[in-house]
Amino acid sequence: MSLSSRTYSKKINVWSVGALIGSLLLLAPFIAVFAGIMQDNAEWTHIAQTVLPQYLINTLILIFGVSLLSLVFAVPTAWLVANYQFPLRNLLNWALVLPLAVPTFAAAFVYYDLLDWLIPLLLFIREYAGLEASLLAESILRYGALIVLLSSVLYPYVFISLRTAFSRDQRVYSEAAQMLCRSPKEIFWGISLPLARPMLVGGLSLVIMEVINDYGAVNFFGVPTLTEGIFRTWFGLEDRSSGLLLAIIMLIMVYQLLAFEFWLRKRRRFTEGSQANAPKQLLTLSKWAGRYATLLCMIPLLVGFIFPVFRFIYWASLSAASYQPAEFFTQAFTSSSLALSASISICLMALFLAYSMELHKSKIIRQMIRVSTLGYAVPSVVTGVGVIVLFGAMDRMDAWCGYSLPFILSGSLLAIGFAYIVRFFSVAYQPLLASMQSVCKSFNEVSSLLGRSKWDGLRLIYYPLLKVHLLACVALVFIDITKELPLTLILRPSGFETLATYAYGFAKEGYIYDCALPALFIIGLGVVGLFFINKWIEESFT
Repeated sequence: MSLSSRTYSKKINVWSVGALIGSLLLLAPFIAVFAGIMQDNAEWTHIAQTVLPQYLINTLILIFGVSLLSLVFAVPTAWLVANYQFPLRNLLNWALVLPLAVPTFAAAFVYYDLLDWLIPLLLFIREYAGLEASLLAESILRYGALIVLLSSVLYPYVFISLRTAFSRDQRVYSEAAQMLCRSPKEIFWGISLPLARPMLVGGLSLVIMEVINDYGAVNFFGVPTLTEGIFRTWFGLEDRSSGLLLAIIMLIMVYQLLAFEFWLRKRRRFTEGSQANAPKQLLTLSKWAGRYATLLCMIPLLVGFIFPVFRFIYWASLSAASYQPAEFFTQAFTSSSLALSASISICLMALFLAYSMELHKSKIIRQMIRVSTLGYAVPSVVTGVGVIVLFGAMDRMDAWCGYSLPFILSGSLLAIGFAYIVRFFSVAYQPLLASMQSVCKSFNEVSSLLGRSKWDGLRLIYYPLLKVHLLACVALVFIDITKELPLTLILRPSGFETLATYAYGFAKEGYIYDCALPALFIIGLGVVGLFFINKWIEESFT
């Protein structure tokens, strides 16, 4: 056998073929979406001239407003808990992450009827300023309430990133600034915030992606965005070709955001010195300054977690007599089982592809794996549409190859499980790859020198070392799947409900009190998962 043949056989093996097939499966729904451009569409011109501008404007308004308010919530709180000692600081350090357990659609249930309290104000404006002024004020209040509730449950993405950055701050620079008599304000703006900019951009990008992805809250508040537009066009008007074009517009927006984030990170390079990971000495605030710091940190926690949870508890007590425990526990078991099985499958697949990324130096395979991890950046509705198109084409195989499947893929649990894998694969893959590169950096070469196979290296070395990381990823993916609404609404089989669709269905039908118990169950699962994830993060950076 020639040298070129032996080299080729080394590149083509179980790991490379498996990585290539896995990457293609993760990319298949998005390829199906872009294939929809080739369809004839007579209605698109009308949609583009009438409702598309409003979809884009509303989406951009929410992106700007939620991003700005998330920074207001996250930046000062992360700075305080990372640098100062004050009353309840240790509790708030963990509790400020809890709003992430509250789904956006659940927060919309809680805050929507609060707009009714402002009806006297709107009547006053209508009486003294006219109908148009009253309608304008109503729109401003509705958009403002939506921005506040979305920011209150999404700001932890930025908070976690900044807390980590501020905690690992370059202590030598801060001490040098203090020796030069710089104030804490000057240190924050001149040193800490610029050093934390990559983490801030990363956290803010996640917030923006969640805003673009949201369907439940915007639908409940009657603010049509691009996601809402796809639902209306695809399922309301049954115009699938226009829905595909709207999905492509969303994909372009998301990838432009990712390209902008990459451009920012590439233009600004940050180098950590030898003392980057040295423990930071917390400064003790004075009595009144400590009280103000505690109050400031309590505001986003009160808005994003405490108030929604206590209101759900109150609603659940009002509807306890009319609840059917058997039906609820059936939905809870179905939802939890689906989320757990999908989470385990996703994390095992992520471990396989992360290990394949470490094994192979092939640029094609590595690039395919990188591209396939962008599914989390794609809105759920786009992923759902892609899976519908892909599985629908597979169901119609007999039309072009003379062979049909013995079962229907569309509208099955297999479709929704596959969509979960495509959507949330990156949530498990990125942490596992980072952990593998830091924890198991050179063990693969050592196991090869000892005559062990690649499978033995994964089973005997990598898996035991990454077991805790793997469990944390399972918990993180489980939380995301439990909260997922638009993807489940699109793909669920007839009569199938998860906790998210169960709660959303009650709220849409006007049974607002009945949505409380499933919403509380979702939040409870999220709190338990966040507790373990937060402990893992703290241990990883201490």
